Amino acid sequence: DYDGTASSLLVEPERTNLITYSEDFSNAAWNKSGISVNSDSSTSPSGDINSDEIVENSVASTQHRLYDTVTISSGLDYSITCYVKRGVGSRDFSISNVLSGIRIYFDLTNGTVGTETNGTGEIESLGNGWFKCVGKGVSTTTSSVAYLQMTDGTTTGSETYDGDGVSSLYIWGAQLEQGSYATSYIPTSGSTVTRVQDQYSKTGISNLINSEEGVLFVESKALADDEDTRISISDGTGNNYISIGYSRFSGNIIAEIFAGGVLQTVGWGANGVNKLIYHKFALSWGSGTMNFYMDGNISNTESVTSPTGMNVLKFSTSVGANNMFGKVKQLQVYDIALTPTQLQALTS
Repeated sequence: DYDGTASSLLVEPERTNLITYSEDFSNAAWNKSGISVNSDSSTSPSGDINSDEIVENSVASTQHRLYDTVTISSGLDYSITCYVKRGVGSRDFSISNVLSGIRIYFDLTNGTVGTETNGTGEIESLGNGWFKCVGKGVSTTTSSVAYLQMTDGTTTGSETYDGDGVSSLYIWGAQLEQGSYATSYIPTSGSTVTRVQDQYSKTGISNLINSEEGVLFVESKALADDEDTRISISDGTGNNYISIGYSRFSGNIIAEIFAGGVLQTVGWGANGVNKLIYHKFALSWGSGTMNFYMDGNISNTESVTSPTGMNVLKFSTSVGANNMFGKVKQLQVYDIALTPTQLQALTS
């Protein structure tokens, strides 16, 4: 994943895009009201000329929108994403009624979220006028209509206005997925598509890991603040392993050591942490002590017994649970326990 300044390894869970035509808004699966569609009119964020232009009609006091009906489950989190760019004029955009009542407005001038009803919104500038717009909420129904709307403002009621017959938006990449946050784009063309879970591991590396002492260093950020995720080195069982990760409890960072099947650490690695931004974590063990550093400061130290026989690296716990979902910029394993000065410098 590249954010314009640096790259990272993007690790995501399995997700299904429930929108069956994610790019072809001229298809009959998308109902049109108060708009017309010009297919493949502009370069999308993918770099291809495959974004569609939706142009409002000149009918007074009406709504100008596309909509698609999808089958969902009641009581679950859903996220809908659409990539949007202004064409002619200065219309804004909204995602509405996706999850039986959600309505999120997006300001395409300032790149901000407007009024939010029964859900929350996110907007991200992708450059060249494109924005990634996301609406999130909990479904209260099993069949729902996803509306992608042109608006004449960013507050309630601005979706109904007098069309001028020329104002337009470019849209691309519609995605509706079950989950509390949006993941990367899953293209569809006629059916739903599932992207399987990302998994990473490396075995047979006992010569790279010193069980008696060492450091596990990670620079990463989480995709959500409510998931249990880990990166670990271990003997391949739950008996001997070291892990850094994110707790399902808000703001808490995990720093764990197991030796001989016994948990050696009793406290959090850190708490009160914004998991959605990058941090540098280093867990050092050896000589009976665990030191955990974050962003240049020590946040926990405990007396521990070192594990034995470690020869596996996993983006999960030692037994494959709590898969790491996030963006990882750096991952390093040292075969000696670094000094406090070195740990401070490494994580600064």
